[in-house]
Amino acid sequence: MTPVVRKHAVFAGAVLGLAAPNVHAQNELRIEDAVKSALTRNERAKIADLNVTVSEANLARARTAFFPTAIVNGTFSWKPDDLVDQTSARAQGSLFKNANSTAVTGLAVNQPLLNASAIMLYAQSRQQLMGQVAQSQDDKRLLAFDAARAFFIALSADAVLSAANTRLTTAQANLADTQARADAKIVSTNDVTRAQIDLANAQHEVENDKGNSAVAYIGLAYTINSPIPAKLATPATLLAAGRAPVPNQNELLRIAIATRPDLASRRHLAFAAHDFAREPLLRLVPVIALTGSFGLSTDETITGHGFYNAESLGATLSWPLFDAGVRYADKRSRDAQATIADLTTDALIRTVNEQVLASVASLQAAQSGLDAAQRARDAAKQSADETAILYKQGLAKAIELVDANDARFLADVSYATAEYSVALAYLALRQAIGLEPIGAEIR
Repeated sequence: MTPVVRKHAVFAGAVLGLAAPNVHAQNELRIEDAVKSALTRNERAKIADLNVTVSEANLARARTAFFPTAIVNGTFSWKPDDLVDQTSARAQGSLFKNANSTAVTGLAVNQPLLNASAIMLYAQSRQQLMGQVAQSQDDKRLLAFDAARAFFIALSADAVLSAANTRLTTAQANLADTQARADAKIVSTNDVTRAQIDLANAQHEVENDKGNSAVAYIGLAYTINSPIPAKLATPATLLAAGRAPVPNQNELLRIAIATRPDLASRRHLAFAAHDFAREPLLRLVPVIALTGSFGLSTDETITGHGFYNAESLGATLSWPLFDAGVRYADKRSRDAQATIADLTTDALIRTVNEQVLASVASLQAAQSGLDAAQRARDAAKQSADETAILYKQGLAKAIELVDANDARFLADVSYATAEYSVALAYLALRQAIGLEPIGAEIR
């Protein structure tokens, strides 16, 4: 296997095979569980599903243009022959005599046979449904990425807090050692003062980073709509995948164009716009329907006996030859809307290309930055350890020790930031090429 092929194989395995779970303590929240919680509890996921339901209902409504309709009508009337004297009517308990009652009921059925305009409206609704399905899929995909990013932001805040705690522990130890040396008249009280200042700064940094970590955890809990987690499990597999070499950009662009759900949605909506634009001129085609009716009446004036029934079957044709130019105005407007939909799709394709290329550049830069941050961290740790030894031997000053510890803290923070910057850049690349944040498709 050549180095290039091996590089692509490693990246592909990392991109497509992140579903292998790691074993974590039960009290640790895994990134997989965070994403799953977001997709099942966040309102955005439910709204995405309901938008599909709305489009399904619109398609069902468009389909009714091809089905028969049946209407049942009924009337009842009471008609007097003449009005009698009010006094005798009250005596008889009625205002009328020789009153006639009539009941009429009927069933009318209409079955469309040809409605060319409705065909295009149905095609439009069908494309809109397909577009909404793709858009809802993308909405939930973006929600999954938001959850993953919130997870890494919280992890990054934890890493910075850990570095601050390490600095605080070192500052406390240095102050104790410096105080003992000052008591023994080995160093001046100025060294103790510097150690106290360093300890105060370390304590301030810890408290500040505690607040940042709490805010990050609250943001994660909000995104996944769950209680604030106590601890997060480090996704070692995903972190390692972010460090893998990036394959050829052209291949990533091909994957993105073929995979992005939002691009598929735009295409379906463009098709729907063209179907909608074809509808006005189809109004020139006559609308043909089959009609039938059945009636039942008790009106004795018609047949002279108790009731009668009547049936009919016929066809109707409606042909609007001139509608004052409405159809042509609609055609012009909808053609323009269809062109806008095509241009919007083209613009999204260019946006996808830009996002992929920018994500590749960001990931490569983040990987290089992580390598540099790791070297700086190792050097800073070595420098801090050496300075501490020299200080105990009286060969280094207190300010040198403080500076060395500060440099180590900053190097630790830079490394933690760089490590999770790689993870976030890797997530951005997966998002740009249309994949899910952690491996196989999440439905």
